[in-house]
Amino acid sequence: MARWQDLRRAIRNKDAEGAERLWFELIEAGAEDVAPFLDAADLAARQPGGKRQAGVLLHLLVDALKERGRHAALLPVYAGIARQGSDDGTLRQSALEAVRLAHGDRKDLDTLIEQSGLMAPADSPAEAIDLLDRMLGIEPGAYVFHRSGWGVGKVVKTQPDRGRCVIDFRDRKGHEMDLQAAARLLERVSADDIRVQAMEDPKGLRDRARAEPLEVLRQALSRYSYGAHLKNLKEALVPDAVAPSRWSEWWKQAKKHALLDPRFVVGEGRDPKVEFHDIAQADFDQQIEQAMNRSATDLDRQNALRDMGNIVKDQPEAVAALAARAEKELQRSRRSQDRVGWILLEAHLTGGEPIQRLAGVLAEASDPVSIVRAIEDDATRRMAGEGLLASGPEGPDRVLELALEDDAVLAEVGAKGWQGTDHLQRLLAKVDEAPALLPNLYAWFLRGLKRNRFGATVEDAYRHAVRVLKVTDAVAYRLRRKSTPGDRKAVATLCDVLQAQDGAIVRGAATATDQDGARHLMVLLGQNRAFTPRLLEKLQEIVLRLHPTALRDRRGQGDGGQVGGHEIYMTEAGLERLQAELEQLRNVEMPANRAEIARAREFGDLKENAEYHAAREKQGLLEAKSRQLESDVARAKILTADIVRTDAVSVGSQVDVRDTDGHVRTYTLLGPPDADPGRGILNYQTPLAQALMGQSRGDSSRIEIDGSVREVEVVDIRNGLAG
Repeated sequence: MARWQDLRRAIRNKDAEGAERLWFELIEAGAEDVAPFLDAADLAARQPGGKRQAGVLLHLLVDALKERGRHAALLPVYAGIARQGSDDGTLRQSALEAVRLAHGDRKDLDTLIEQSGLMAPADSPAEAIDLLDRMLGIEPGAYVFHRSGWGVGKVVKTQPDRGRCVIDFRDRKGHEMDLQAAARLLERVSADDIRVQAMEDPKGLRDRARAEPLEVLRQALSRYSYGAHLKNLKEALVPDAVAPSRWSEWWKQAKKHALLDPRFVVGEGRDPKVEFHDIAQADFDQQIEQAMNRSATDLDRQNALRDMGNIVKDQPEAVAALAARAEKELQRSRRSQDRVGWILLEAHLTGGEPIQRLAGVLAEASDPVSIVRAIEDDATRRMAGEGLLASGPEGPDRVLELALEDDAVLAEVGAKGWQGTDHLQRLLAKVDEAPALLPNLYAWFLRGLKRNRFGATVEDAYRHAVRVLKVTDAVAYRLRRKSTPGDRKAVATLCDVLQAQDGAIVRGAATATDQDGARHLMVLLGQNRAFTPRLLEKLQEIVLRLHPTALRDRRGQGDGGQVGGHEIYMTEAGLERLQAELEQLRNVEMPANRAEIARAREFGDLKENAEYHAAREKQGLLEAKSRQLESDVARAKILTADIVRTDAVSVGSQVDVRDTDGHVRTYTLLGPPDADPGRGILNYQTPLAQALMGQSRGDSSRIEIDGSVREVEVVDIRNGLAG
């Protein structure tokens, strides 16, 4: 691609020697299309005194085409020579010889030659050669394009003796035209042109656009001599190849692949120019450099080279260039985790054995566990884990150590590699002991359980579902207090597990339990902080199909239509805070955001309007929060001192608990709007408070405190609202 740019640059700089050298280089490279050569010759002719140079360059092209026997391609070149005024008197005869060599079997050839005026000395040779070339293209089976609105058509028959032709356009069948007029007015298009495909096989074109975006992009560019701005490409592809609503997504994927393919050039800006060049492999090193410059991190650079390798995998020289660059980056890299990525990439490109090489590197490292732990990319960490497993006798223990940091990727590596050891049983025992502290491993275990991987079975479907729901809620609660990537991933994965197989876990529990158990499931579902409204509705519907009256309390009274409509205890001050938050949301935040939506809508083109979509998304969140607050206010029950128990922990209790180290902590259990963990005031719905509920003095239980599971004893219980 850069050689064409270099050629045009040499022509503009009046570097005749350099232009001729590049011209020869491009001819020798075997470029099939003569159009770029003609464009470059026209550029040379427009320079002061450049017509002579243009004629010389085109004569060189003629010699090359003759050597290759490409006589049909000579006609447009001869027309170009004639336009430069470099006819030495033999141009008509040369064109005639080329026509007879290329089309000697056509019965209408003499008629077409006569009608073109090629042998009439008074006519312009350039116009005559060009007209003859165009008339030769109007033949049965050929496709043409009518610029005035009829679109693509297929030539049905020609009658040169009458000077007529018949063409089937998409919406105008059997249209008869003057042959010379058709040659001058209509554009000849190939069978793989986007416009032809849209007429002959519209569904196939759309399928190809999805499966082979680069090939469809190349075909669209061929309409513009392989160089066009994005707005022109959009006009060429929408709606025949790409639906208007999917254009942005399609171009994003096509651009990603084009940036990694050395044959394509994508410019900058909102309307970049896109080019395609058949012989861009000569500049592959430059393409690699551009891809590396666009990447911010080692992981980005590794992914860029890997993607390029997948594209050029059938080109050994290009793959070798990528492998050399990976080796260069490996030698330059200083961070151990980045070096692991480069080792894997180099092995991928050279066909080497990455795991054995990694095993050797990790065996020699002073702290291989830290190296693997620091790798953020799951695919790289998985392969590094396999290398660690094979690095020596301590490998299995090291993989177990990393897996117990709640790393499901390393757990999977170990599960496949811990053959003949008790490592898997040790891992599963830890998960069973404290699933809320190892939620990603717990989700991994649940998925394996469904596939009967670990030899374990679900003996009590109801207790199993209750545990999954409580763990999911506990992790979601912790996530609200302190967001971590691990907990975010765990919540999403656990929600996926709960809705897998149409909610099989909840369905199994609902099937196995009675009415009271179903009511308890509805309470757990309604309280769960992890669920989106859609997921909550789906899981509740599963329970209600089997237990239609599960929303009613034991006295048979309804809950006012509120799903999971149990009361929420809170103090009077807490209710006032809740109501104030709801008023702020209704009267200030939501109206302000509606105004922002209206302002963003004025920017136009809603499909590409990021501000509009962000404001709409925020409005949805505000509306969901408003509905939740309204529900909480409607279900609020004022907590007073006279209903607080002191014989067992209840809502409103102040309880002293002592752990095994002798430390005593004091907690007061109040409603959600009253909670203040910094002062020891807990929301009674939290997992910690729920673990204490119902406990009497002297009772012990296992609870999570500050991220660890501890055995605690209830020392004293008081009325937290007294006085």
